[in-house]
Amino acid sequence: MLIAFSPSVVLSICLLALQWTASTSFSQGQSSGRRPAQFRTEVDQVVLYSTVYDQDRNLASGLQKEEFTIYEDKVEQAITYFGQDDVPSTVGIVIDSSGSMRDKFDLVTDATHLFLSMNNPENELFFISFKGEVRLEEDFTQDVEDIYDALDNVIVSGGTALYDAIHLAVEKAAEGSELKKSVVIFTDGEDKDSYYSHEELLEKVEESDVQLYIVSFLDKDLPTSGGFFGIFKSAREKIQQAIRVIPENTGGEAFFPDKIEELNEIFRSIAYELRHQYRLAYISSNPVKDGTWRRTDIVLKDAQQRGFKVRAKKGYFAKKDTP
Repeated sequence: MLIAFSPSVVLSICLLALQWTASTSFSQGQSSGRRPAQFRTEVDQVVLYSTVYDQDRNLASGLQKEEFTIYEDKVEQAITYFGQDDVPSTVGIVIDSSGSMRDKFDLVTDATHLFLSMNNPENELFFISFKGEVRLEEDFTQDVEDIYDALDNVIVSGGTALYDAIHLAVEKAAEGSELKKSVVIFTDGEDKDSYYSHEELLEKVEESDVQLYIVSFLDKDLPTSGGFFGIFKSAREKIQQAIRVIPENTGGEAFFPDKIEELNEIFRSIAYELRHQYRLAYISSNPVKDGTWRRTDIVLKDAQQRGFKVRAKKGYFAKKDTP
């Protein structure tokens, strides 16, 4: 049986990796036997998901616990759990359905099919489309056919409320029953119609436990000149920066393909990454429950010499005692 947790990264759980047996009272009847059990205890743990890749952007597998160090506010923490687990996740798909998508939507649909073909069958999925407004097309489901059917019924038209779509997706993912939560967003333009500002969206993302992956295929007609002597950012650079910063601290990433045909490989790489991340947990050495932001850093031994880079969420808000 899965237990639903709050969206805070500080989770009252003790993570144990156990093989499923017929006598395990916490397992699901349809479980494959490889699913780590998750139990609730009175111990507050911080859980981080980390991606390690080399200079060629290949994911690094087989690393050991002893090669990792976690710091919270520059103080080293004792790792209580480590593994490279393909755990079931809550995964949101968010697709731009604005009018400018008319000649691209079939290719985006194909890329989404490819992404879902690599999906962990125990994942909990949902699908959101957006144009001038945002619409939840398919609520939580484990059946990819539900997502496919919803994709087929999307009508392409209207403007682009990108920030509103991400805001809703983060809220929806937080309601999911799985501990690990990710959202994959595709857009072909800048935000034009959102109620939420860029700053409000960044605050929402920072407070969440949701990994964000944004694939942005921007209009080729966007100016690339930076004005006199190139001292200012071009319109394209400004939009890219506004989008890039959204997933920056979540452990996810932003992609800016030059060709729409690159989508398949990007969606494939995201799907593969989500199933091959390292999961690390620790009990914070700071017991104060004051609701403050705590910075987290994962350091890999000899990473620079080995050509490795580590990507993970950059922090969390501590729990706050209620009066």
